[in-house]
Amino acid sequence: APRKMFLRSLLLGCVVGQAAAFGFGAAPLLRTDAKAAVSSRGGELVATRMSLTTPGNNALDKNLDHVFRNNKRWVNEQTRDDPEFFDRMKDGQAPKFLWIGCSDARVPANEIVGCGPGELFVHRNIANLVVNNDNSIQSVFQFSVEYLQVEHIIICGHYQCGGVLASMDNTDLASPLEEWVRNIRDVYRLHKDELDAIEDITQRQRRMVELNAQEQALNVYKSAVVQRRRVYTHLREGFATPKVHAVVFDIATGELKELDWEADKDLKALRDQYDLYSVNDHQTMGWAGQEYPKRPNSMKGLYNRMPPGAN
Repeated sequence: APRKMFLRSLLLGCVVGQAAAFGFGAAPLLRTDAKAAVSSRGGELVATRMSLTTPGNNALDKNLDHVFRNNKRWVNEQTRDDPEFFDRMKDGQAPKFLWIGCSDARVPANEIVGCGPGELFVHRNIANLVVNNDNSIQSVFQFSVEYLQVEHIIICGHYQCGGVLASMDNTDLASPLEEWVRNIRDVYRLHKDELDAIEDITQRQRRMVELNAQEQALNVYKSAVVQRRRVYTHLREGFATPKVHAVVFDIATGELKELDWEADKDLKALRDQYDLYSVNDHQTMGWAGQEYPKRPNSMKGLYNRMPPGAN
């Protein structure tokens, strides 16, 4: 029941009625340095540079025309009933959710949960992985958890995930993709007995998608930034945030479901090796009455991790 209530609150709490997805045609196989930038003037896209390696071919220009036409349509739709929309956007962001999803073009984060701009802080990569030496996602954790102070972190896998399917085939995908997918192969190793017992290959693949989302959620809990914030909020407010959720999107139906798994049981098995902060740890006792210690000259409100005992 709590999981269903969480998903319901996410869906109801977000702005509904987003613009239709961009209608891209098939892009020509041309090398280009075409670029576009978002203007501060009402969210409009402005072309900054365009050159093609094939003179006189304007196929790519036509495809980019779709981008700018759709952008103008989107701006008009956003401001038709809410003229102050972009004035609010330029003042900053305060999302409650960090969304970690797959880069698959069929799984757009905001659209599938009906959220508008400013409501989700989004990070996407192949197969929605949380890798400990990936500076990109670890930077996302630091900024979203310590500065934006998101209340929920959502790991979203999806059925028919190409990265997961590739990991289940013993084929060298070549570097660097092979090194990335190897992280998913490790998930199969951890759950080999369960997966091998599933005879139907489609059902095995679907279960692998679910287990991958669960393992990535566990990797979130291993993060020092997340642990520190959860202990701090537990001491200050009586409950730990951010909450971590593992969900799966079904491309065939459009439905999102939260996975029913015993996270506490899995976390208990990891604590001896991965717990960096504890409510009962003497290093954390002062947090109940004060903010995190800050590094000198840090941004206002940006809490940087400091060594225990540092001034």
